[in-house]
Amino acid sequence: MIHKLDLIILMILTVSISCSNFDKETEQDENSNNIDKNAITLIEFESKEFDFGTITSGENVSHRFKFKNTGNSNLYIIEVNADCGCTIVEFSKEAILPGKESYIETVFNSSSYHGLQIKNIKVLSNTKPSETELIIAATVKSSEI
Repeated sequence: MIHKLDLIILMILTVSISCSNFDKETEQDENSNNIDKNAITLIEFESKEFDFGTITSGENVSHRFKFKNTGNSNLYIIEVNADCGCTIVEFSKEAILPGKESYIETVFNSSSYHGLQIKNIKVLSNTKPSETELIIAATVKSSEI
């Protein structure tokens, strides 16, 4: 009988701890959603296009798109999506204060590609318009094996 009681107590503690952690995670999510991403600001990219030139198939090439928050409110990069799985993007989800700069890192994997390649990257932020398009391009030549 004592073993059943111990098992029941252990189960109750496990459920209680799990629910407690869930509440903390939910609270953190709610706090991140409380950031005023509705305050519209301005974003200015040094350049919205980059050409890698001629590269060899199989090369990974990267470029940083630098930008500045030229508005009066915090800038939030909400989402960045490339139109192809061959392009990886990295960006900070932290607030960029007015007057400060940051960047979006792009990496293009040219494996299985040949000829002129143009890839689009969509940046969603708390700006108007909310979407900015970046473009990377490369002419991919066959690797000599």
